[in-house]
Amino acid sequence: MVLLYSNMWCATIRIKHSDGWFQSLGEAYRAHDEVVPVSIHSAKLLHDGTAVLLYEFKGDADAVRAILSANETATDYEVTEIDGSVSAYIHFEPSTDTRQLLQLPEEYGYVLDTPILLHEDGGLEVTIIGPQGNISEAFKQIPDSIHTTVGRVGSYDPDRENSFSKLSDRQREVLRKAYELGYYRRPRETTLDDIAAQLECSQANVQEIIQRIENHLVSELFTASGDTETDTSPTKSIWK
Repeated sequence: MVLLYSNMWCATIRIKHSDGWFQSLGEAYRAHDEVVPVSIHSAKLLHDGTAVLLYEFKGDADAVRAILSANETATDYEVTEIDGSVSAYIHFEPSTDTRQLLQLPEEYGYVLDTPILLHEDGGLEVTIIGPQGNISEAFKQIPDSIHTTVGRVGSYDPDRENSFSKLSDRQREVLRKAYELGYYRRPRETTLDDIAAQLECSQANVQEIIQRIENHLVSELFTASGDTETDTSPTKSIWK
């Protein structure tokens, strides 16, 4: 069977609220030294008008709990920590602009390609996939208070994706700058502090992005080659 994607578009956009962060929760994360929001793995508007998010953080799980406990918009939450990564399921009252954004995928039939990356200034970087006409119409419904910058846009072809194209715009920017400054030469000719200064962000942010890039590229390399160790111990079928 041949799948046709000629009318399917893929667009990577960066969105930022005129107030900085979309919710008071985002501003609370930014103001806390022990919490760094990394990405959003799921975002859904519920029938009662509330919403749920699945966040990924770097930092202290107790600090995330303290922020959520003190914020009135978070009506319920669950925070877990595994291997240094903190995840938070958050049920909250969305602002008018946030609610309008969360309505768009269902109204216009496009898919959010998660994770949605979070930037230090409160901006979000998201890739959406769907029919060209639907995406164009959805763009027209974005509130005026939200600034939108289109990064990549074009027809969707999953077979053409490569490791570099799968990186976000921000990840490609950081990787390109690190390469240009000699971070991957031997001996190394630059530092994370130098890269951060060039990109006007924190050293911790650059380190986090580079680690995520390297983890992604190494995983892609071994997956593509098939040179991975698998557990060959016998298993029981649940169908017997």
